[in-house]
Amino acid sequence: MKKMQNHCFRICLVFFFLLTLNIHPLLSDDQWPSLELNDKNKTKVDDALSSCENVEFEQLLHNKKTLLGINEPDRTLNKRNQLDNSLGIEVSRSIETIYTPKQSLENIKKILSLIKDERLYSAVAYYIIKDFAFYQSGICKSLQNHFNTYKVYKDFFLKTKNKQLDPIYENENNLQFFYRNTTNARKRLLLGIQSKKRLLEKEQLLLDNLKIFKKEYI
Repeated sequence: MKKMQNHCFRICLVFFFLLTLNIHPLLSDDQWPSLELNDKNKTKVDDALSSCENVEFEQLLHNKKTLLGINEPDRTLNKRNQLDNSLGIEVSRSIETIYTPKQSLENIKKILSLIKDERLYSAVAYYIIKDFAFYQSGICKSLQNHFNTYKVYKDFFLKTKNKQLDPIYENENNLQFFYRNTTNARKRLLLGIQSKKRLLEKEQLLLDNLKIFKKEYI
């Protein structure tokens, strides 16, 4: 009798477990907002990734130096003026992302106003383009990583939703996990594009408004 009761109890447990599996069925298509990029954002992403193709720090710096006619500063000049790397550090701090383009411009002007030897102007110009080359190459790598992450999670979401994976993975929790990570990666990708745009705008403002980037210092 006791064995029979245990057997019935096990059957009830199995039945209850099967019921709980069906309490939260996979959501229908119209309950999942699209993970695709709209036309406007797709164009932004395509343009950003295209501009980042084969972007490397050294090549970026070389291109900027060639375009602007700027050379690496004379190390002996820095040493004689007891500057070492301090000038480069001050320049880097002045154009950090916490500053708006106009604030960075004022910061650099303040540094230039303290320089007594005009031969150091070209050093400031070099440090500026070097930092922007570094930031730009870093952002480009981040954009590619965010885009790859977005594609991977979106692919897993669609395969899970369309029952193309092992049935053990086809459940609501996994769908939500893949959906959430896809949307987060897409958000980071678009924010990264905005950051790249602001970075280039800041660089251009400095190039247009600092006399050190002119052929003759006035």
